[in-house]
Amino acid sequence: MKAFLPPDRPKAKNAPPGGAASGHGLRSVGGFLAASVVALGLAGPLTVSRPAGAQTVYEAVDRPTDEQLQRYAAAVRKVSAVAAEYQPRLEAARDGPAKQAVRVEADQKMVDQVEAGGMSVAEYNGISRAVRENPELRQKVERLVGQ
Repeated sequence: MKAFLPPDRPKAKNAPPGGAASGHGLRSVGGFLAASVVALGLAGPLTVSRPAGAQTVYEAVDRPTDEQLQRYAAAVRKVSAVAAEYQPRLEAARDGPAKQAVRVEADQKMVDQVEAGGMSVAEYNGISRAVRENPELRQKVERLVGQ
């Protein structure tokens, strides 16, 4: 199972030059957080415990509605908080099996947060894919996450 916690996530495609952390055009901590969440791929696909070799589930969401984007932004904030909560535990884990146990626990908590907000993991992953591939959509999500 692939972990969902940073820094294991690659930088998102179409990230602004200098990365989100450069602060270009970001006037608030919320704006910086929002840009960082999206640019670092924290809005990337969630994983759940599945048999080895299973594919991440996506729902095709090319044009998410405003309601979907609101729920997605709320989910991204919650997922980001879980990632921040578990990052020290992941770094403190001594070996591969310990790190994997932390990842599994964190992934499940992230899934629970997404589902509690009224989204399926497939819908969340589908919107994440659309956000990574569409710069205008990414900017809109950054604004929503920063609210």
